[in-house]
Amino acid sequence: MSFLYPRLLSGQARPLHERYRNLRIHQLTELVATRHDSAVYVATGGDRISEQMLQELREQVVDLAQQAGFPDESNRESRGHFDLRLAAVLHSGMGVVPAEASSGDVWAFLALVLLPDVAYWRYPRPPGDRVLGTDLTRHVFGRMWWRAQLVHATDDPAPYSALSVLGEAAFDQIYARRKALGGSPHLVRAILRVWAGLDLRPLNERDALRNFLMRLLRLGPFVLFEALDEQSLDAELRVVLRETLQALLTAGGATEEEREQRIEEVFAAAQAVASTPETGLVSKKQPEATESTTLVPQQDGIGSNNTSLLAGGPESMTRFQAYTRYDGPGFGDPREIGLHACAEALLAVVETEGPVKATRAYRIITQLAGTRLRSAATSALVQATRYAVRKGMLQAEGQRGRGGFPGSTLRVPGQPDCILRERGPRMVEEIPDREIVAAASLIQSSERTMDLDVLAKKTSLLFGYEKVSGNFKEILVEALERHSR
Repeated sequence: MSFLYPRLLSGQARPLHERYRNLRIHQLTELVATRHDSAVYVATGGDRISEQMLQELREQVVDLAQQAGFPDESNRESRGHFDLRLAAVLHSGMGVVPAEASSGDVWAFLALVLLPDVAYWRYPRPPGDRVLGTDLTRHVFGRMWWRAQLVHATDDPAPYSALSVLGEAAFDQIYARRKALGGSPHLVRAILRVWAGLDLRPLNERDALRNFLMRLLRLGPFVLFEALDEQSLDAELRVVLRETLQALLTAGGATEEEREQRIEEVFAAAQAVASTPETGLVSKKQPEATESTTLVPQQDGIGSNNTSLLAGGPESMTRFQAYTRYDGPGFGDPREIGLHACAEALLAVVETEGPVKATRAYRIITQLAGTRLRSAATSALVQATRYAVRKGMLQAEGQRGRGGFPGSTLRVPGQPDCILRERGPRMVEEIPDREIVAAASLIQSSERTMDLDVLAKKTSLLFGYEKVSGNFKEILVEALERHSR
């Protein structure tokens, strides 16, 4: 069962923080409460937590704090141990789902109403983000719940043992990249498994982790991490780690022989730790670091036996088809010809050029009508697109929101999802996302690279652009994020 917690909105939380930061711990204890007149709850998602359960949670946290010296001052080591135990208690005892735990207002209530004495003991006179919930990577309680969430191993007898692998600063590097990396417990646990026991001397571990995560970010669009089992994912991460070490050691002036020797020492030490059952991090035998075969996963429409990528079949994988452009008669002004006639115009263009970006189809229709693609014409064509999709005349992919059709890709039923073609008359923003992904995947399959600049340049060259623009790079990244996951 999941619970809904009281939320203390910023309008009430900030004045409390300004007042509390100047009070002593015993004064804050006198202000402890299990309810607040200004607290609110979301309407759905679970049962409201009872005041009795809040009191029990407080008692558990206070007990942990007392073991670390609360309410008196404590040393850094004691506070560190308190944090790790706190993470396990909050995650196992609160009964909240990630959606509820992502609300800073929930954590503001805990820090300013239920546990203000513990919060201001852990961080005396703290900046606002430690208690207000404006940044969950820094909140006294919220950050620890999320650390536990991302390392929790349900089938492990010690499900929170991985909490001790990385320190707070290192873990924050992962959580700060949560949209791409830190939102996946499966990936985070794999990072911790690979990182456990590493002796990176003389390298700076924080710099090494930052470099490692940057490389993972570049790899992300090409690997569906969640689809890999533990063995495959760990092997993938070891490849990235090896490349990270090579780059850092080279930058430090190490010779090739010194690099290889040091890297082998790092992996040997890590393997020894990984084979020790007490680490609680490994549930399967880990393979040696090898070249990955999963860098370019088979996506919809990308594969030697899938004709939805290239209408010409497998043999066409190495060449682009010529682009067929619509060169038929015009249809009239989309603002005047009516909904059904507009839909028929779209159908005619898409039958010839599909799959085609809706914005290109719109531009063709307005140009043939001797007008420009302005708001009134766009509105008429969006309505016609919606009508055509509803009637089954067209299929649309990639629209966002009710008015998001201009950026979508249109095709008629029966057309392939993607046909890899020459640029033809299209502007860069008129090339469908799947087509861009298919071109990038061809490059990745023949010449593995995780450098975005290199990949963008080579992909743009495939489409006939001599220079890669910043706009093309943005389009490539968005396309990869949308269709490589």
